[in-house]
Amino acid sequence: MLSRQIAYLMLAPAALLIGCVFLVPFVLLLLMGFWSQPPGSLLIDTSFTLENYIRIFSDDFYLRGLWATIWLSLLATAICLVLALPVAYFIVKRAGRVRGLLMALMLVPLVSGALLPTLGLVNLLSPLGVVNSVLKSLGLISTSIELLGNAIGILIGLVQAFLPLMVLPLVTVLEKLPRDFEDAAMSLGASRLNVWWRVLLPLATPGIIAGSLLVFCAALTSFVTPQILGQGKVATFATMAYQQASLVLDWPIASALAVVMLLLLGAIGLVAWWLQRLARRRAVA
Repeated sequence: MLSRQIAYLMLAPAALLIGCVFLVPFVLLLLMGFWSQPPGSLLIDTSFTLENYIRIFSDDFYLRGLWATIWLSLLATAICLVLALPVAYFIVKRAGRVRGLLMALMLVPLVSGALLPTLGLVNLLSPLGVVNSVLKSLGLISTSIELLGNAIGILIGLVQAFLPLMVLPLVTVLEKLPRDFEDAAMSLGASRLNVWWRVLLPLATPGIIAGSLLVFCAALTSFVTPQILGQGKVATFATMAYQQASLVLDWPIASALAVVMLLLLGAIGLVAWWLQRLARRRAVA
């Protein structure tokens, strides 16, 4: 009994910290989404209303921002998957002694934060940046290509930032697969493409689902990359919530935007969970 009390006392500071830093602001966020702010006033009306959510799903501005956020996240996820599959296969099967170095390099974008890599991309993608300068020197273009302030620049930034989130789960899954599977398939006459399509991809489904979930959720909630590379010209849900909270000072609508994003993340998580269960049933069958 005494040991249990000591355990509770040891857990109390962490529980108090979680409650004060996460749970209380989260509950306040949920409540504020149902409050309202009269036009031209900074006072918040705490009476219950669905006005913010009705406004989000009836206003073309917010609907376009929601659609832009979803399709950018989906496209970034698809590109990361296409790029990550050969990278993960090379790390597992061909890297050898440099495998540790490659894994460390994969972690660099994750541990360096979002700001520094994004600012580096600004120098690369700007009209006078490295990419346009190289293309001009090669004679491929005569005028600079606009890679900032549009969806292309944001997409490049999202892929660069979150590619490791796709590679790492795929490495974890592929390294558990016996080499005999590939050899057996090729000994039966399967081409390298068929081995990838009929053997490796089905067996790597758990890693694909996990990596896709991580990349999609990270891209959906990304703020620094769309804000800097989009230069305020491409509205995503994260940038709209920031603008409403810090510029317009309309905290109820910003809270409602955040809640919608959380609900969308929850829905994507349920879909990923269902796909994982389906993949396990097929594997057992």
